[in-house]
Amino acid sequence: MYFKYPELLYALVLLVIPVLVHLFQLRKFRTTQFTNVKFLKKTVLQTRKSSRLKKFLTLCTRLLLLTCLIIAFAQPYFPPASGEIKDTETVVYLDDSYSMQARGKSGVLLRRSVQDLLENIPEEEIITLFTNDEEYQNISVASLRERLQDRNFSPKELSWRAIELKARNFFRNSSDSQRNFIAISDFQHVEDSLTALGDDINTFLVQLRPENENNVALDSAWVTSRGLDVTVLNVSFSAYGDRQEEVAIGLYDGDRMLARKTVTLDEGLRGNTTFNLAADAIPHGRIEVEDNGLQFDNRFFFSINEIAPVNIVAIGDSEADYLQRIYSSPEFNLSILPENNIDFNLLSQANVIILNQPQKIPFSMLTLLQELVKEQVLLVIVPSVEAEIGDYNALLKNLDLPVFTALNTQEKLITDIIFEHPLYSSVFNEKVSNFEYPKVQSSYLLSKTTTGILKYQSGQPFLFEQDNVFVFTAALNQENSNFKNSPLIVPTFYNIGNLAISRPSLYSVLGDSHTIGIQANLQKDEILKLSSSETTFIPQQQSFQNKVEILLDELPKEPGHYDVLQEEKVLRSLSFNVSRSESDPVNTELNEREGIFVHSSVPEVFSEIKSANEVDSLWKWFVIFTLFFLITEIFILKFLK
Repeated sequence: MYFKYPELLYALVLLVIPVLVHLFQLRKFRTTQFTNVKFLKKTVLQTRKSSRLKKFLTLCTRLLLLTCLIIAFAQPYFPPASGEIKDTETVVYLDDSYSMQARGKSGVLLRRSVQDLLENIPEEEIITLFTNDEEYQNISVASLRERLQDRNFSPKELSWRAIELKARNFFRNSSDSQRNFIAISDFQHVEDSLTALGDDINTFLVQLRPENENNVALDSAWVTSRGLDVTVLNVSFSAYGDRQEEVAIGLYDGDRMLARKTVTLDEGLRGNTTFNLAADAIPHGRIEVEDNGLQFDNRFFFSINEIAPVNIVAIGDSEADYLQRIYSSPEFNLSILPENNIDFNLLSQANVIILNQPQKIPFSMLTLLQELVKEQVLLVIVPSVEAEIGDYNALLKNLDLPVFTALNTQEKLITDIIFEHPLYSSVFNEKVSNFEYPKVQSSYLLSKTTTGILKYQSGQPFLFEQDNVFVFTAALNQENSNFKNSPLIVPTFYNIGNLAISRPSLYSVLGDSHTIGIQANLQKDEILKLSSSETTFIPQQQSFQNKVEILLDELPKEPGHYDVLQEEKVLRSLSFNVSRSESDPVNTELNEREGIFVHSSVPEVFSEIKSANEVDSLWKWFVIFTLFFLITEIFILKFLK
């Protein structure tokens, strides 16, 4: 037996007081004379014995009463089964990913978990709680209630390794407390990676299960063709659980329905369909299915924007007809300038500048080109066989690029393609090793080795790229090369034009980091905003000569449509969707293992923790004993004669 306030036991010294009172009776006896007391001797003897017994019983009850009272104030207890009483330190992981949108027996899994947490955490306890993208350290239940009641779902999904590392960092480096880690989740796709946090940390897993494991998810959407009159939109979707024969799909632009159809699933519970739409812009497109399973994947947001033409300026009008065929309207706005009549205002508005084999490069243009490259304008250099090599080298040197050394007149085949480069990453389905190689009759050697995008047989670059500058090492005129007749000419120049400004994609996935280039001319201190029907925020951005690059990483957090605003003008609409990685409601069966305790509800965990730490307090019993001895003393004094 232990005492909460053992120092109060010193008060047991007070027990000597009733003993002293008993030994030194202060009562004075008077002797009464009788004429004949012989017949009273026996009665007097019996009275004295009764008086001594009554005093002895009274002393015992008073000693026991006082002892029980002192012990009650010292608060005796028996320690818990775990041994010594320690302070409790609790860290909770609450999975708020979109799979927690499923409904369990008591409602939506996330909402029920929040309610159970708030009801079972002791009001006086301070805990640490973290979700997939939020952290609440050393917080009380009252403060936690304000933050969790309106908690939305997160597009992030942490791996068990990330959860484990985070939880360990939140615990104090002290062994004086009992550490409890509680993870509340449906534990999709993590069964094999589950491990206990350590011998000194109790790991409790609360596995929540949905009642309905059937689900239909819209997976993706893409445009297969976009003509002057018709845009063909493809939609793919999947079903999980019990077989579903048909899925009804609706297509909307804002609140306006564009089309609706019923699609039959194949044997693999997959489906695909197309919509033929008018070639108009659909900035706030939405695809919907009706489903009783998870709700986050029943909507798919997309945006088909008007395509702003990329401004391309070619300097040098000799054999420039191939550029006219590649850079056609409405995707591109091509201007071809003779090398002796350059419009510098037009150059300043360009997104891509092509030096198409000019023989000379004026000094005034060298400085302008260098400034434009710094402003993220793409520069393509196609040298001329009869060029003033010094002019080209002056430009290359200013741009910190390898310079041309000499003209090699040996014929070379262009044989190697870097398929991973953005110019060709989406062109080939597989690596091509046997095709009709283009060739050049003469080419320039470089002052230092550099990595090429297209290479000769010797490994030297035919085309290389560095810091937004694409450099050919050979002229492309008919006398020198047949590259313009090669299938490579179109994807090479077409994709260079597309790299200048990000082509509007149908959608992006929340949580993925990506940079979007938007054609815009901003004034000083002017910024772009992203706005939806519910929120407006300023993304990270960098302004250049004729465009703005927007970096999207942590924001936005909610799926939907967001308009890119310059003041009140809408430049483009962006759409964001949640990753479909959690659309399949996997029924993972967790088993208890060393250091891991599995439960099916939050109250079960807190009940186990409470019972493990429960102290058997005895002070109430000693108060009862005190009252009992008090009543006993009263009865002795009143009824014992």
